This record gives sequence, structure tokens and C-alpha cells, in this order.
Amino acid sequence: MAELLGLALRARKVAWGSRAVREDLRKGRAYLVIITEDASPRLRREFELLCRRSAVPLVVWGTKAELGLAMGKPPSAVAAVEDPGFARLIGQVVG
Repeated sequence: MAELLGLALRARKVAWGSRAVREDLRKGRAYLVIITEDASPRLRREFELLCRRSAVPLVVWGTKAELGLAMGKPPSAVAAVEDPGFARLIGQVVG
């Protein structure tokens, strides 16, 4: 999972952080949303609702630190994959 996410990031096909992911969902650019196990319940409920409305799969994976490390970024609770191919591969690995 972390390797695929790193590849997608290098291809500039990942947005991270709640503001960027909300924007991707709003603009229809998100194909998969990843939320961490240690995200706040409020944040998890918000993205569950947003993903359901947008018909975008939501997966729960890792911790904020693990997600940040996989992307070479600071810890983050949520990320969006902006490429359908990467989203499908990551979804298969996680699901």
C-alpha cells in the first residue's frame, strides 16, 4: 500500500489533508479516499458522508504517521487518489 501511494504521489496524483481532499471530492477529481484509523470520529463521519454523496470509495488504513510517511509528508489523517488506475490498485491491496 505505502509503495503504491508513494508512486501515485510522485506522479502527482494524490492530494492530502482535509481541505485538499474536500476540494477534490467537490470537483470530481477523487477516485479513492484514504482515512486513517486514528482520524477523529468527526472527520471520519464527514468524509464518509462526502464520499457517499460523491460515490467515491473510502478505505481506512494505517495511522496519521504511517500515511504521512508513505507520502513523504507530515502526518495526515486523509488523502485522495486522483487517478483511477492507482485508485483501483490501492483499493485492491487495502480491500
